Amino acid sequence: MSDVEQAVARVKRRMFVLAGLGAVAGFLIRPAIGASLTICAAVVLSSFLALEKFVGRLAPAPEKPGWRKLAPFLMVMLGSFALLGVVLWRWKEFDPVAGAAGISVAVLSIVPEVWRR
Repeated sequence: MSDVEQAVARVKRRMFVLAGLGAVAGFLIRPAIGASLTICAAVVLSSFLALEKFVGRLAPAPEKPGWRKLAPFLMVMLGSFALLGVVLWRWKEFDPVAGAAGISVAVLSIVPEVWRR
């Protein structure tokens, strides 16, 4: 396993742990907070996993990425953000602070890798 693959595995593991801990803490405070955090964390996690697959597809191919390789990644991202938009628009109890905490799971998972190098 290369250094990059190890770093991605560590970031992914941190993302799942932080999202899980945040969701549990949010649900203990109030169910709406836990649901808001979980929804936003799921959007970020699904986008990260799709990005990981997309980058994996690009690694062996030296040519420029075409729409065929980029389209699934864009569809996952747009779909998840569209669902998040529907939730924000329709659900009156959405907690924006918990949502921001859910989205920041990715940043909090990547920062230790910056310190590591």
